[in-house]
Amino acid sequence: MNRALRIIFSRYGIIAIILLLVLGVIALAQTREQTPLDGAESGTEGSEGSEGEATSEAFTEDDGFATEGCEGDDCYAGEELPQEAVDRAMDFTEAWLNPDGYGPDGWYDSIVPYLTTENADLMQGVDPVSVPATEVAGEPAADGQKVAVPLDTGTLTLTMTEGSNNWTGSDWLVSAIDWEQS
Repeated sequence: MNRALRIIFSRYGIIAIILLLVLGVIALAQTREQTPLDGAESGTEGSEGSEGEATSEAFTEDDGFATEGCEGDDCYAGEELPQEAVDRAMDFTEAWLNPDGYGPDGWYDSIVPYLTTENADLMQGVDPVSVPATEVAGEPAADGQKVAVPLDTGTLTLTMTEGSNNWTGSDWLVSAIDWEQS
C-alpha cells in the first residue's frame, strides 16, 4: 500500500493524473460540439450534414415569426402607425432635444420612459451635449414602423414598437434611433 501511494504521489504519478484529467476534459469538450442546432439530437428535418456539423437548411426553417419574402426594413411597410405612436415619437423628440438644459442624468430620466429597455440601456451615460439639433423644423412623417422628424440640422428617424418597459406600462416605445445630418 505504501509503495502504491509513493508511486501515485511521486512526480511521475502526479504528471499521469494531470494528463488523465486533461484528456478527460478534451473528450468532454468534443462531445459538447454537438448542439441541438445541428439537428442530430433534436431530429429536425433538413439536417443531413455530418455529425456535429450544422446545415444551412436547419437555420432557414420557418419559425412562424417572419413574413414570407420579408427582408430588411420593408417587413412592415404596409402597416401604418396610429397617431398615438407618432405623438409618442414627437414627445420623445421634444425630450431628446433637451429644452430644459438637463445634465446627463436628468436628460436620461426625461427620455427613458419613451425607450424600450434595450434602447434605454444603450442611452445610459450619453451626454445630452452630443444631441446634434436644437428644435423641430417640420411635421413628422410616418413610414411603416418609422417616424421621421425634421429638425433644424437633420432628420431624426425613430423606429416605434408596442411594448412596455420598467418605467411605463404598455405603450408605443422607441426601439431604434437614427440620425441623418442635412
